Amino acid sequence: MAIRIINIGGQRLVTGLYWQNLSDTAHPRREIVQAGREADADMVCVPTIKNPIQAGYASRAELGSVNGARSLAGGLAESHTGSWLGLFKVPDDSDQYYYIAIQNDHILASSDVVGDLDEIRTNFEQTLSFGGWQYVTVPEGFNYPGVTVTHLTLAEMLTKRAPKLKPLEFKLKDLPTRKILYGVGAAAFLTLAAVAYSWWQQEEEKKRQEEIRRVLRDQEHARKAALDKALAAPPWNSAVPVERFLESCVNQWRTVRYSVGGWQLTGWNCESHQIIASYDKSSMASALQLMRYVPGASLSGDGRKAVIVTPIKMAATGSRPAVRGITAKAALMDYAESHVLTAAFQALPPPQALPGAEAPPPPPWTVEKVSIESAYPVFGLGKMAHVPGFVIKSLSSNPGNGGWKWQIEGELYVAK
Repeated sequence: MAIRIINIGGQRLVTGLYWQNLSDTAHPRREIVQAGREADADMVCVPTIKNPIQAGYASRAELGSVNGARSLAGGLAESHTGSWLGLFKVPDDSDQYYYIAIQNDHILASSDVVGDLDEIRTNFEQTLSFGGWQYVTVPEGFNYPGVTVTHLTLAEMLTKRAPKLKPLEFKLKDLPTRKILYGVGAAAFLTLAAVAYSWWQQEEEKKRQEEIRRVLRDQEHARKAALDKALAAPPWNSAVPVERFLESCVNQWRTVRYSVGGWQLTGWNCESHQIIASYDKSSMASALQLMRYVPGASLSGDGRKAVIVTPIKMAATGSRPAVRGITAKAALMDYAESHVLTAAFQALPPPQALPGAEAPPPPPWTVEKVSIESAYPVFGLGKMAHVPGFVIKSLSSNPGNGGWKWQIEGELYVAK
């Protein structure tokens, strides 16, 4: 992340720090220095955040002048605890925005960034979809369905003086040395040998502990990378938007043939990539007649039923946030009730690991199977598009008493 300087209220505030949670809370100084070496940094900010302690790193080369440099993210984290999300217009810069995410009092490493609106808003909305935020603040004119937002500026949010960036001191205490004195006795020599051996044991133990911490850090980085990969492309963003799905299926239904060479339509199913129409043979029809009209039709073993598959294309677009489960579920249930629909929900289990593979980290969302039935055509149900996290898998229609019955099968992704 690029280092940027923002001036607010006479403070020279730095963004884009490399944030690390420290595991050694008893002796944090050594780990602060070690993490600085690994990040190739020589400046550090340590806000008053505990359990664990958190440190943000930068280099003098990126900062330019270090005089009076303070951390904007550190100041916001100290000003407002808990879990909250912020998207802010950068003062005196019409094209730049700042994004910050505080979770359980700690700064998320992927936030504390300044950039163009498209780039920043994408990261912000992906994080918003996780759910669990106590409050969200965005600039005037930004609103998200199902999410209560405020419109505060950085100056209004920064109620405490931001913590300073300080130089990292890499010089540790010199290792113990032995002074070899001429004429020492055997007892003194043995004492020095014992001290040296004790020091060697301590150094070996330090190396072992450092290796353990390195392995734990690598495991945590791998876990975060796997989770970030899942979050970068949540399943509902690769699905066809509800309104487009229904519109495409309805257009296909308007071209359906109820009878083909004496074969009668008995079922119809619309998916994002194909239409499946089922037909039954009437007493006066024949398989040859059907094949004459539809050469690609598939016949059942007894020749009395047929299926016609027609490929179609629907495009998935956009980055859409999911919301908390109770909000999304209530919205869908209210919509179904107001349109005389029957809606049923069933929780689906999380994805399981393949045999011999490590279990993936649980995503910050759950999935529920949704079945919606209607005795009326679904031509005007496009408003279901306004239920965040809801996607349609199929739309089907079958004849019944009183006319054709309609059924929607879908999934509802809800943030934990």
